[in-house]
Amino acid sequence: MKCITKDEIRDYASSCGIDLIGFAEPDCLVKYHDLLKERENNNYSCPIEEKNYEKRINPRLIMDNIRSIISIAVSYNVDYVHEKPQKGYGIISRTSWGTDYHAVLKNKMDKLGGFIKSRCPDVELKCLVDNNPLLERAIAYNAGIGFYGKNSMIINEEYGSYIFLGEILCSIYFEPDTPVESKCGECELCLKACPGQAIVEPFKINANRCLSFATINKGYLDDKTVIKMGRRIYGCDTCQKVCPYNKWAKKVSRPEFVPDKLKPKHDLTDILNMDNKKFKQVFGPTASSWRGKRTIIRNAIIACANTNEKNCINTLKKILYGDNSYLRGYSAWALSVIGGKELSKDIDEVLGKEGDERSKKMMIDALKKLKGDVFEDNTGRGI
Repeated sequence: MKCITKDEIRDYASSCGIDLIGFAEPDCLVKYHDLLKERENNNYSCPIEEKNYEKRINPRLIMDNIRSIISIAVSYNVDYVHEKPQKGYGIISRTSWGTDYHAVLKNKMDKLGGFIKSRCPDVELKCLVDNNPLLERAIAYNAGIGFYGKNSMIINEEYGSYIFLGEILCSIYFEPDTPVESKCGECELCLKACPGQAIVEPFKINANRCLSFATINKGYLDDKTVIKMGRRIYGCDTCQKVCPYNKWAKKVSRPEFVPDKLKPKHDLTDILNMDNKKFKQVFGPTASSWRGKRTIIRNAIIACANTNEKNCINTLKKILYGDNSYLRGYSAWALSVIGGKELSKDIDEVLGKEGDERSKKMMIDALKKLKGDVFEDNTGRGI
């Protein structure tokens, strides 16, 4: 007789605020080896993905005596009405509303783990929340948490795809739950709506085209991606917004995921003016802080240009004269999009002192644009 049952774990998990829980076998990921190889061969994998396939499909590299994986999901579909922005704004993904979900889920799983250990003192457990290379969605699918949508998100019929996932590696064997096959049917709304055309075909994603990845990708972005980013500051929810399952998904009352200092539609000038202290106050408590201030400010500069936000001009000029070459280049570009010829003097002055070659090129291109020397590309914007 087991020291604890699946039903007892489910009941206690619910009392901890865990919405969904399922059980998978440790070898459930082995079958994805060829898929990972195919993704790499097609250049669908983005640079931040783990390159070692074995680390992605073998949980025994993390815990050698594992016998089951407990998959959990917590809904972040809070009932929240956006405040109407008074000025130009950038969009923050739902995944970064409120308190950092890593800490929230870790706290809930620690409580659940404590309960399991109170019944089974010799059990070994390891709680994971985005701090490992294992295929998290594949684990959730195999544990019956939900089915794969054509956008590769895990969709639960009750909670939709607005769910955070976590795993507990466990040294006790539990019978695996049954996976749920796709219920998307003929629907292809996510494919049609994806602004980066990242869903190359149903259930296949080119992560390098995904705008959610673009917002966290450090450094310089290609011109087409910059235009497609629109107002996005962190993440992209488009493919989830159009999903029918999310339109009738259950709402939850979860104060920790209600936006606080970082608003879903956040003032662009506020982001552009952030020093380290302000960044820690506004972004620090959220899941978006890990990418760092410079990347977030870059995205805000792009949003200013994409929305022709002239209220940002004075702040962009400050960044142009600032101490970061990377942001100086983007500011010059943005000023050439939303400003007038009078800004040529400022850009030319900074160009004369610029040491970074990529930023120099952006400044030279900006000056050409202000003088009307840049041709229009197929996006309709001269970049």
